[in-house]
Amino acid sequence: MKKINLLVLMLTLMFSTVSNAEQAVFKPVQELFSAMSAVDHKKMRTVVTEDFQLLEDGEDWSLNDLINVVQRSKYSRRNYFNIIRSEVMGNMAWVSYWNKATFHMDDKQGEVVWLESAVMIKQGNQWKIKMLHSTKIKTEDLPENIVLTEYTQ
Repeated sequence: MKKINLLVLMLTLMFSTVSNAEQAVFKPVQELFSAMSAVDHKKMRTVVTEDFQLLEDGEDWSLNDLINVVQRSKYSRRNYFNIIRSEVMGNMAWVSYWNKATFHMDDKQGEVVWLESAVMIKQGNQWKIKMLHSTKIKTEDLPENIVLTEYTQ
């Protein structure tokens, strides 16, 4: 009985460690979108590498291109994610995920959904986004079994 309890404890710790590692790698992605929602260009710069590349729905963007698009407006944005898969290889990691944003302005609202992937590089103790690939999809094409979790900071 003690062996079974020990095995269950070890498996639980192993899976929670994987989950924590996955979360640490994904955090800069969540923070980038949170900074975009807050129109915080300084924070956007802190979570990406200096040579950050964004492949945005068929276009090649730099961080400056993204910042030029992220400007103050009257809408508010909320971000939701579902990690599909991630892998860490030393100081490099990648993650694929579903991303949904809801937009609200007065009594109007809308949502946009993307299938995305990101490559992170560990600089010191911090993961930073080196490359992000984003493909917009139709909201109705989001698989029904996907559970999206809102990221709030």
